[in-house]
Amino acid sequence: MKLPLRLLYIAVVQVIFTALVTYYLVTNEYHSLAEENVKALEGFLISQKQLELKSYTEIAMSSVSQLRKLFNKGDIDTQEATADILQSMLYNGDDGYFFVYDKKGKGIVHPKEPYRIGQYWLDLEDKNGQKVIQGLINSAQQENGYYKYSWNKPSENINVQKLAYAVYIDDWGWMLGTGVYLDDVYKQLSSIQNEINNHLNNTKQIILLVAISSIFFIFIFGIAINLSHKKTAEAQISKLGQKVIDIQEEENRHISRELHDGIIQILISIKYSLEATGLFMKKSGYEKPDTFIQAEENLTVAIQEVRRISHHMHPQILDELGLSSAIESITADFKKRTNIDVTVIKPDLRKLLPDFINTTLFRVVQESLTNIQKHANASNVIIDLSIQAKWLTLVIKDDGIGFDVAKPRSQDKAGIGLRNLTERVEYHKGSLSIESASKGTIITVKIPTTTFANHFNKSNLE
Repeated sequence: MKLPLRLLYIAVVQVIFTALVTYYLVTNEYHSLAEENVKALEGFLISQKQLELKSYTEIAMSSVSQLRKLFNKGDIDTQEATADILQSMLYNGDDGYFFVYDKKGKGIVHPKEPYRIGQYWLDLEDKNGQKVIQGLINSAQQENGYYKYSWNKPSENINVQKLAYAVYIDDWGWMLGTGVYLDDVYKQLSSIQNEINNHLNNTKQIILLVAISSIFFIFIFGIAINLSHKKTAEAQISKLGQKVIDIQEEENRHISRELHDGIIQILISIKYSLEATGLFMKKSGYEKPDTFIQAEENLTVAIQEVRRISHHMHPQILDELGLSSAIESITADFKKRTNIDVTVIKPDLRKLLPDFINTTLFRVVQESLTNIQKHANASNVIIDLSIQAKWLTLVIKDDGIGFDVAKPRSQDKAGIGLRNLTERVEYHKGSLSIESASKGTIITVKIPTTTFANHFNKSNLE
């Protein structure tokens, strides 16, 4: 067997082996990560529901506590007045209400099923055979409070899983409870699981496509090598190697896009839910528990890490639109998100600048807009990109409140950070300067054209 043909077979086997190993590792890791994320999200959503129920119950208890203090223990008028108040306390449309049973299972309050009032339901079972009222009373007396069972959802008239929270009023022998239906939680988890499965299937298809493409190109160039037996065959092998590199780069682009458009969006959605819950707890007068704060911090770190990996692998927008259009795109999104007016002055730089310059300038614009949104309290921003004389100049100016440039500032955890951007610009023999006052801030980046003037000529020569 000729050496080129042997090399061909070796290359094919290597590609197949690499594809199989990659397929196995990616599938296993993705499945494992997906299961952990879904379980973590389920636990988080259930804990949010528990906090929500506990807050509602505390509101109900506080609304009747004063009435209980006005009368003697066990006074029938007090109990009737309290029951009337609880009967009228509704939330979340038809599905949010309070119910009360005494320790013998006698119904006292139930706005959605009034026929239960006055009757004894201690042996009432759900469709799974659970004794619902007994379970609620036991949970309330044991101060655990939380209890799951199946119950009819009033808004849809269907039997679904319900999570309840109950407290026991010792002096009256009452069990006061309320609950939320978990069908929406399970629908959300199912939707996320389907989305993860779709991402996994797409990744499998990409791996298969890369493997088939690689094998195809290997055979094409292998045939050329065997037909020519000349130096041109080595050139074909070199081109094949470049093709493989291009395919690998394309895979990096795909993974970056999947991270940005998939996992980051899921994590940000969870972060918004945490923040909303925190605001609700603050308005209700409750401090965030340590586990809640730790969850927020861990989630922030996770978002930062995934974003860092995505940005590090490849900035997608520069490949798709070029620098000028990329700046227009990010500023349009910035204006829509913040209502801050942005004016962009630029030449058409799509084919003029090399990738490493495009990436640096784009990162400067991206980080500057992030800082303006967080700290500047600005109404207008001007971005001016120009090439004059021997300098490529980027100026970003806002009319915000400014800051003390001489005062050290902590690194912004949400983005790359101006310090890192300064190092990037200096790597290209350029400079980044900041001028700030009470009327606004000006960030100026200057890069000498000699840094990239011969880039394309060198690439052509190579």
